[in-house]
Amino acid sequence: MERSTETKILERQKQETQQIEDLTNGRGFSSDKTLARFFDCSRKTIWTWSSEGKLPPPDKIGPNTTRWNNGQLKEKGCLS
Repeated sequence: MERSTETKILERQKQETQQIEDLTNGRGFSSDKTLARFFDCSRKTIWTWSSEGKLPPPDKIGPNTTRWNNGQLKEKGCLS
């Protein structure tokens, strides 16, 4: 049985809220997409900030997966 569109939207919103909460609390890892949503900027800006040292360097956690450590972002004061 296929889930309704409304249910999918609500689950996605809950997931996005949890990602931002984890970021704010310094737990886990965040993608460039999550960081861009948090800082209200583009994904390109996140990569620029990282290369300029405004954000810590991301971790390569898989062949096609790069994430920023939320604990490092919090320690560096990027989330204030």
